[in-house]
Amino acid sequence: MNYLAHLHLAHRSETSLPGALLGEYARGHIDPNLSPELQLGIRLHRQIDSYTDAHPLHRGAVQAMPSPFRRYGGIIMDMMFDHFLARFWPHYHDQPLLDFIDCAHRQLIPNSQWPPAMVTLVARMQHYQLLASYQTLEGITLAIARIDPRFKNPTPLPLCAPLLHEHYDDMEHAFLGFYPELMAFVQNWVHLKLKT
Repeated sequence: MNYLAHLHLAHRSETSLPGALLGEYARGHIDPNLSPELQLGIRLHRQIDSYTDAHPLHRGAVQAMPSPFRRYGGIIMDMMFDHFLARFWPHYHDQPLLDFIDCAHRQLIPNSQWPPAMVTLVARMQHYQLLASYQTLEGITLAIARIDPRFKNPTPLPLCAPLLHEHYDDMEHAFLGFYPELMAFVQNWVHLKLKT
């Protein structure tokens, strides 16, 4: 899943929104000097990613992509799932999407425990209203294309628009079947963690 879903799931499970994003950057052993809230957020982020990658609906949507996009299918599906979450937002949250985004931005206040890349991400997210742009297919297509420079060699991601149009209905179907199961998984995982 991508940024919007991680923030949504952190909010629903009453865990740390900064921790949800920090999980994108924390690699390997979790720093014990981090606050317990950030540590839990990183662990939850990892659980969400593992659950998503292994889920048959997500995996099937990735495998349905033709070459050369299949190699980047996990990235594409994570972004598209954020698009569908934004599009169907009222099904999953009582607060209007733009109000939620504003609330999330107010909680994402950089501090010394954040890596510089996360500080940059949050600044860009707020300045360009990236999460709000996920509501449209054009916005998410552009967001996917902007991932290309992160790779050492050029990728087909800037050319994904026809793929998204062709597979849109199947991707939507996969999301609608998958996301309620992911929400239930998160609630259960956090509940068990907070009990121990």
